Amino acid sequence: MTFTCGRHRAFVYERGGVNRIGELTPMSAVRWNRKRDDISDSEATIGTSECCELLGDLRTVKHELHIERDDEHVWQGVITRLEYDWNEVRVYAEDMLWPSKRTALKAGYDQSWPNSYNVIDRMHWLLANQTYAPHGDPWRMLSHLHPVRHSDEPKATKKAAAYQYYAWDDFDKYAEDNGTDYTVVGRDIYYWDLNLRWKIIPPLDEEYLSQFPRIVEYGNSAATQAFVSNTEGYAGVASAPEATLLEYGYIDYLKTNLEDTDEGVPLDAEIAEWAKTAGRNLNGRYPPPVGIVIPANTTLLPGAPWSMSDLFPGAWFIVRVDRLCRKFSEWQRISEVAVEESAPAGETVNFTAISAPSSIVDLPV
Repeated sequence: MTFTCGRHRAFVYERGGVNRIGELTPMSAVRWNRKRDDISDSEATIGTSECCELLGDLRTVKHELHIERDDEHVWQGVITRLEYDWNEVRVYAEDMLWPSKRTALKAGYDQSWPNSYNVIDRMHWLLANQTYAPHGDPWRMLSHLHPVRHSDEPKATKKAAAYQYYAWDDFDKYAEDNGTDYTVVGRDIYYWDLNLRWKIIPPLDEEYLSQFPRIVEYGNSAATQAFVSNTEGYAGVASAPEATLLEYGYIDYLKTNLEDTDEGVPLDAEIAEWAKTAGRNLNGRYPPPVGIVIPANTTLLPGAPWSMSDLFPGAWFIVRVDRLCRKFSEWQRISEVAVEESAPAGETVNFTAISAPSSIVDLPV
C-alpha cells in the first residue's frame, strides 16, 4: 500500500471517548500532529452554516475532538479552546496526555541510592496510578497505556515531594534525562527505552521527499570520556577504547546529577551505577557522529511506501543517500508528523526525523 492524499472528518465525543455527540460540518480546514516526547495538538475550522446549535453546545475539557482520515481514527484529544467568529468556529484540542498536565502529583517518592528505580515503571505509575486511575478513570485511559518492555531498561535515582510537580512534568523529565521516549497515537500512549528498536517501518527513498536530505558530521557532539558527577567532587567515569583515545584524544562529556547530592562519600556501588549511566551517555559520541538530515517539515509525496499507521513518532526506518560526495546510510526515527487539509489546497503530510541511537536493543524474536 502506498501513501495517498486523504480526506478528514471531525467528531465531538463526551469525555471518555465512548459517547459520540455529533460530526462537525462543514469543516473548511483541519490540522493535527503526532509528536515524540511532547503533547500533540489539533485544530478544526468549522463553518456556522450547518450545525450552529451543536457548535454552541461545545464545551472545553468535558468534550473531546476525534479526527478521522479516510475512515481511520488518527487523532483524539481534549478540547482546550473554542473561538467563535461570525461565520466560523475554531476548535482546538490537545492529546490524551493533557489530563496529566493538569494533575498535581499528590504522592511523593524517594528512589535515592540505593533505591534506584526502573524508569518505565515510574512513568507508568505517574500515568496509571496518579493521573487516570483516581476517581474511577473518567477519561477511560487505563487500557490505553502501553509501556513497551525489555530486560535491561534504564534506571534512575530521583526524589519527588508531594505537590512538587504536575504528573506530566515529572513524566516528561524522565524522557528528557533518563533515556526514554514516549508518544501518543490516537488514544494510545506508548513509552519505551529510546534504544529499543521495537517498531520498524519500510525504508524511504529520497524520491518520495519534497526536500533532498544532506549528510552532516557533528564534531561538537563527540566525546571519548563521559562523567556523571554528584557535584560534591565524585563522579562515575566511562571511556572509549584505547585505540579511539589515541586517534581522537580526550574529549569529555559531563553530566551533573543535581538530584542525587547526598552528603558524605558515596559508596563504590553508587559510583559504579553512575559509571554505567556515563557509559550510556557516551554511546554514539565516538567517532564523531554522522547523520543524515532530512529537512524539518519535509513533505511526504504521494506514492511513498508508508501508510498513515506507519507515521508513528519513534518508529525506526533506514534512509540512504548515494548522490552526494559522501555516501551514507543509517537508521532514523520519526520525531514529529504534521498533517493539514484545507480547501482548495488539499492535504499535506510533513514529517521530521532524527538519527537513531547507535546503541540498539531489539525485542526477543
